[in-house]
Amino acid sequence: MNRIGLKNRSGPRSIALACVLLAIVGCDSLLEVNLPAAVTSDALDNPGVAGVLLNSIMANVECGYSTFVFDASGQEDNYQSSTGVAGNYPQYTPVAGGGSCDTNPYSQSWIDAFLVARGQGYVVYDQINGYEDVDVPDKAELLAQTAFYLAVVLDIFGEHFCEFAIDGGPLLSNQATLDIANGWVDSVFTNITRAGGDFAVTTGAGTHGTSLMHMANGLRARILWAGRDLAGGAASAALVPDGYVGWVLREGGEKRRNITSSAQGGGGGTQAAGFVQGPVQLDNSARSYWITELGSHPVTGVAWPSPVPFTGYLDLATDSEGRAVDNGGYPLTTAGATPASVTDVVGALTVDPRIKLKIGNTAGGDDNIIQKYTDLSDDIPLISWREMRLIQAEAAGASAAGTAFVNAVRAADGVGLLSGAYLTLVQTNADRFDDMLIEERRRALWLEGRFWATKILKNEKLWFPRGVGDFVNPAQIRSFEGGVRQLLQNDEYEINTNFGLDDRGAGCAAGERPVGTYPNSPA
Repeated sequence: MNRIGLKNRSGPRSIALACVLLAIVGCDSLLEVNLPAAVTSDALDNPGVAGVLLNSIMANVECGYSTFVFDASGQEDNYQSSTGVAGNYPQYTPVAGGGSCDTNPYSQSWIDAFLVARGQGYVVYDQINGYEDVDVPDKAELLAQTAFYLAVVLDIFGEHFCEFAIDGGPLLSNQATLDIANGWVDSVFTNITRAGGDFAVTTGAGTHGTSLMHMANGLRARILWAGRDLAGGAASAALVPDGYVGWVLREGGEKRRNITSSAQGGGGGTQAAGFVQGPVQLDNSARSYWITELGSHPVTGVAWPSPVPFTGYLDLATDSEGRAVDNGGYPLTTAGATPASVTDVVGALTVDPRIKLKIGNTAGGDDNIIQKYTDLSDDIPLISWREMRLIQAEAAGASAAGTAFVNAVRAADGVGLLSGAYLTLVQTNADRFDDMLIEERRRALWLEGRFWATKILKNEKLWFPRGVGDFVNPAQIRSFEGGVRQLLQNDEYEINTNFGLDDRGAGCAAGERPVGTYPNSPA
């Protein structure tokens, strides 16, 4: 028998899940495969199961990604959550939730699905590649797809975690993890060439992407953007055509559903403990929520303003010149959250159509709930042309080219274009352009799990609670959401002989470290 355990883990936690067997998570009709509870190492010697093993990797990634997007919505300040109601909804935590993803209506577990997919992927890729004397149908296509989903997982860890480790190896920085992800994208392109050209990624559920080439170019753009290689990211982004989207496919029912829809008032009928975040304010006679402690930025030491200039996601608007954020950094809203002293708003305000809400039932009563995903089976963008254009905009900077990329996204979404004096301003003022682009990513990529990465890279402008700042009213406590990078589960640090618990957070810049009681915590 082959010893698959030597490669099949991302760290100690993965050993328990994937070293002895290849755990199958969420493999139902989405992939139309009938898999056993375990795939033995002997089965890996059978080329006939190669496609089944790839489907298992895809199922783990897609199940984990759905829950990851839900968890990211909390890190992106989407929700207020009532404590003590119906389990834990997305809220700040320094450690990602472990366990099998989407096992019940309140599951926040996603990291283990990614770790298992990473462990499986390394083994399966080597095994398929090693079938030298056996005819394996579509061998190059199987390898290309395996490499792509490995790159997706490693990109997630590189963008959102302080550190990572592979197969009991040394602690990797987030940049080192991104570099490994980029190496797997190289493998995607190599195998596409071996396959004779580009092809679609399909399963029994449908088409995940009509072009693996476009998906790989888009993923590379994300990886390079996260590593601050803006020119390289823009070059890859330019290869993804307007209108292209690669998907995480969903179905109804646990393990395959869009958990964001289920848990926040969509098609699942689950009462939500959270509702869409509104403005941050100080306590006043109306008993609105307030920040009990604001703290200061952990690097600059500058105190955050009180109240924090954050409008949430309610009543977001643009003015007649396309302005979405004023010169003081406040997003515009039809509710007038912008300070009265601001005079740089032109004409009437129009509601931004990209933030889709309705009043519906939450565990705290009727309130604003999302309507981006209205059914359990709504698919989630994995690679989106909108993000590609915004990566190109950031690389172009304050210029006519930079604003043209933004306007291309806005035109497709029916949002007022940048124009007039405001267009001139953001084409010539780098700071105002940066403010505009941050807000554009927040709105254009809403609930797609991408704004969290923006917050990490722009943390000097975007507020994180840093472990303080509860909202309080006489009836109940609601926690303000948000976070920075995250840590692996503690046992990843305890069992790996290359590092220990004292190394938690060591891979993060001070302004990106999660808050918690550990040696490298800024709190």
